[in-house]
Amino acid sequence: MLEIYFNSRDITYKSLFGAVQSNSIIEFRLDVRCDAPVTAYIIINRRKYQMQLENLIQDLSIFTIKTKALPKPGLMHYHFVISTPYHTVFYGNQPDTYQGEGTKYHKDPLDYQITVYDEYSTPDWIKGRIMYQIFPDRFYKESIIKSPYWERIYHSDWYEDPYIEQDFPSKTMECSDFFGGNLQGIIKKLDYIKSLGVGVIYLNPIYLAYSNHRYDSADYMSIDDTLGTKEDLHELCNEALKRDIYIILDMVFSHTGSDSIYFDKNKTFNKGGAFNNPHSQYKNWYSINEDGTYDSWWGIETLPNTNETDPGFMSHVFDSIEQWLSLGVKGFRLDVADELPDIFIKELRKMLKSFDPEAVLIGEVWEDASNKYSYGAKREYLYGYELDSVMNYPYRNAIINYALGSINAECFVRQIEIIRENYPLQSFECLMNMLSTHDVSRILSVLGGKSSFENLPRLQQKNVLLNKKEYDIALKRLHFCLNLLMCLPGIPSIYYADEAGSQGLKDPFNRRTYPWERVDMQVFNMYSSIMNKRHKDDLLKYGAFSIVNQDGNVIIKRQHGKEISEHIFNNKDLSYKEH
Repeated sequence: MLEIYFNSRDITYKSLFGAVQSNSIIEFRLDVRCDAPVTAYIIINRRKYQMQLENLIQDLSIFTIKTKALPKPGLMHYHFVISTPYHTVFYGNQPDTYQGEGTKYHKDPLDYQITVYDEYSTPDWIKGRIMYQIFPDRFYKESIIKSPYWERIYHSDWYEDPYIEQDFPSKTMECSDFFGGNLQGIIKKLDYIKSLGVGVIYLNPIYLAYSNHRYDSADYMSIDDTLGTKEDLHELCNEALKRDIYIILDMVFSHTGSDSIYFDKNKTFNKGGAFNNPHSQYKNWYSINEDGTYDSWWGIETLPNTNETDPGFMSHVFDSIEQWLSLGVKGFRLDVADELPDIFIKELRKMLKSFDPEAVLIGEVWEDASNKYSYGAKREYLYGYELDSVMNYPYRNAIINYALGSINAECFVRQIEIIRENYPLQSFECLMNMLSTHDVSRILSVLGGKSSFENLPRLQQKNVLLNKKEYDIALKRLHFCLNLLMCLPGIPSIYYADEAGSQGLKDPFNRRTYPWERVDMQVFNMYSSIMNKRHKDDLLKYGAFSIVNQDGNVIIKRQHGKEISEHIFNNKDLSYKEH
């Protein structure tokens, strides 16, 4: 007989929950039930330490050990070794790597993880708020402002579909069709946004760029003419703040546009861009070969990669950050943070916090950010000197899969808890939790079972819409998912027009215009009610969080002071109850 028990999320067995500060003292406990003498060890980062026999109760041996966390930020990986006169057994993380209660192995155990970080703080103002993401060209327009730099297509019909490659005479025209949404349009709709209980607006890129998505930056210091001016941005920030709403911007530094003042492949600007001028002040920003080829983002020629650690590039970027902050912006989302060197993010954070200690820095990371590897390097996002927090795609996936019945309550709880355990609390409280973004299909389409259609040619995806039966089940699932989203810790983020009932698969059909005159009021009323409930509920905004699987139900408890609420979810009938 050999029974072993440890639970990484139970402070009886690991004295500090989750991520720990460097040099913290951690006590581990391991219970071993055996009818023979037992010796127990813990292996931490490949070093072996014998555990002390704390107590022996009949055949139950209780082993403990105190150890110090790493002296500097990093990851501690650990498992246990149990030796008897007859055999040696290992005890480690579950095969799904979600931690908690472990399992026995005869060899090659999977390690548990502890994230070790340096002391840091995250902005209090953002905690408890609801975020609203806007794709600026598609939200609302006051008038059409044409660009002096490029030939653009301006839709006369607000409700037309965005164009895709097959609609254009040439590939170079793709993403050059505009609907004319602008900053003044957002200002006009601030009262509407506030009515939803929103406290943060996140804008996709607004600086000068060739494309409608503006992830091909042409000038980090300028706002795209079609959107307006710096004065418009300043007004937006001021008017939003009057309504207790803060503005954060999307920043893209891993690449610029080939059609930019820095690269200027097409000689649009004639200001000494690096592609045509070997003496350009921007030459060291890029890796251009003698034959004219160059490194580009995912091989896309219109997106030349930058050398982010070049001093000139960093200085220019930091100047732009300071400029936007001075206009009233309260933080930034870093596009493709995986492709930004750690040293770049560290220096950016230093500059950002020196200008405004309360400015927020959120990174685009699609996986568990605590143990992310990219380009052969272990990333340092949450060690205390880089990001405040990240986009929380793991929670999006868990919520959707639970609503669709792809995972059960136990699996859902484990997927929620692993992020809580691996992230420092200060970052966990600022997680950007979402159901939709500009990079994924609209949530209504996903919940209606249309994800499989994402593999169709894009031209065929245009007409993928829900039928009545699909719509009815999607609506029921949406109510379930929205309530889950609002009950979880972090910042719930709503993608513009989701609340209006918009449908659509991936780019560009997830970027259709806001249907102001065609709002699905059934969907809107659902969003408005659930969002405002969250906005007014201090328990949901600030309450301590716990989650369990009980009899096939997911039970979320929030406690703030003496007040306690319980939220019960069951994906079999998509029910939600609150006590």
